[in-house]
Amino acid sequence: MTRENSRLLWRCRRGARELDSILVPYGLAQIHAMTSVEKHDLNRLLEQQDPDLLDWFLGKSTPKDSSIADAVRHVLTFCKGRE
Repeated sequence: MTRENSRLLWRCRRGARELDSILVPYGLAQIHAMTSVEKHDLNRLLEQQDPDLLDWFLGKSTPKDSSIADAVRHVLTFCKGRE
């Protein structure tokens, strides 16, 4: 695993159970197949505050930034596929 991938996976661990249950499985399953653009978008997503992430994943609001919105959509699509 590359250093970049390891760092992204570590950042997926937020310490909040709700976010960890979404982001950690997503990161583990998707990180190796991600393009550099998708990794950049995930990195930008992980820079956001936990309350914002929860609102976006719960559908209470959407990010104004289109690349972050794309990352949220990818995560939610992955989660729906696990159901």
